[in-house]
Amino acid sequence: MLRRLRPRPTRAVGLAVFVLVALVVAGCTGGTYPVDIFPEMHYHQSTRIQEPPRRLPPEGAVPITGKETYFEFAVAADVPNPLPRSETVLKHGAELFRVNCAMCHGPQAKGDGAVGDFLVKWGYSRPPNLTADLTQGRADGEIFSLITDGVLVMPQFKNMVSEDDRWSLVHYLRFLADQSGG
Repeated sequence: MLRRLRPRPTRAVGLAVFVLVALVVAGCTGGTYPVDIFPEMHYHQSTRIQEPPRRLPPEGAVPITGKETYFEFAVAADVPNPLPRSETVLKHGAELFRVNCAMCHGPQAKGDGAVGDFLVKWGYSRPPNLTADLTQGRADGEIFSLITDGVLVMPQFKNMVSEDDRWSLVHYLRFLADQSGG
């Protein structure tokens, strides 16, 4: 008489059962996701419980990325433009303005750029006339701070344009105001 052989579970079936059990157990851990295999960095807690807040760097410290310095708008009026105004700086500022600013503020910084019409259409205010008294009455450091940190829908340029380039833009805006008599 022939006996019927019963198939034995293979290793693949055992592995599949093990993975299924592991997923069920991992799903019961109560994390952000049912299975959080790669925890994301934006859930990381920068300051641990009962840890004092981080301190500001010592005055005069140089960042590892270079000489970039940061100051808040409240103290920006006291910060002078470190670049001397020259023909080279103005030409460089003009090119930076053409590439980064003219689409919103217009080629002469009058606030009449093509993107301004789009912003108005969608309920935002028109980009300002940068040759007007409101802007030109500000200190160089204040204009630099506004370019660096952005305003309303204007993006922050601190990671897109270098510090010297932002100072060149300040010189160019002053030059445009002088040309327009504004």
